[in-house]
Amino acid sequence: MSKAMLKTMAAMAVAAAFMLPSASRIAAAADAAPSAAAVPAPAVDEPGTKSFTLVSVEIDDTKFWLPSVIAVEQGDKVKLTLKNQVPGTGPSNQHGFTIPAYNIAEIVTRGTPKTITFVADKPGVFPYFCQLHLAHIGGSLIVLPKK
Repeated sequence: MSKAMLKTMAAMAVAAAFMLPSASRIAAAADAAPSAAAVPAPAVDEPGTKSFTLVSVEIDDTKFWLPSVIAVEQGDKVKLTLKNQVPGTGPSNQHGFTIPAYNIAEIVTRGTPKTITFVADKPGVFPYFCQLHLAHIGGSLIVLPKK
């Protein structure tokens, strides 16, 4: 997949985030979670590591992983801190997070953040979502080809 095509897909994903019916409510939730409307710049904990915090939230009875798009370059070490901030009790206090292409599958309990680290070794656009509740809205990991 060409670098131009990946950039186009990234732009389309960001544009799609603006077109969500609840986009205004997502923007209003910005205090509780990172913005769904823009690809966030990663934090750099150590050279070669890109760090993001992804938060599971509920808006109008719909659950989201935010931000909805993260982007890194092929070969980057990626550190994701997963936080579940969906209200509820019992079994509903757990939500999944998976990136099947990278064999990542985690369960995140409300109030107990989870950190995962992996190397983004293959370029492309890879979905992430809750494997426990498939009706929830996930996002995309964009891995740009090595320069």
